[in-house]
Amino acid sequence: MRYLKVLALVILFFLSMVFFVQNTPELSKEVTLSIELLQYKFTSQSLPYYLLILTAFAIGAILTLLYFMGDKIRLAGQLRTCRTRMANLEQEVNSLRNMPLDEGNYPSTPVAADDKTEE
Repeated sequence: MRYLKVLALVILFFLSMVFFVQNTPELSKEVTLSIELLQYKFTSQSLPYYLLILTAFAIGAILTLLYFMGDKIRLAGQLRTCRTRMANLEQEVNSLRNMPLDEGNYPSTPVAADDKTEE
């Protein structure tokens, strides 16, 4: 499975490089980003398209990594809680398994109503 993941990453990297090489003139064109909020206007410097694409990819990868790290931490805590509970339950089962059986501790089988009338 690990080899398939590495192969997929190599193919993805290769296709990305082909994309960038074949589209260099278009990706080198510069764009100026601007946003207007209420009375404020923000304008960026002229940036090439490829820089915007790579930045968006990097930000997406970082956000995905943070999401999965948080999920892994949550699941690790849940696993730790379950293992602790399982250990406690196993200890309880072992202590009950080692208890001696006394007839005085358990009620005998109940007598049916028909059996009472015969006595």
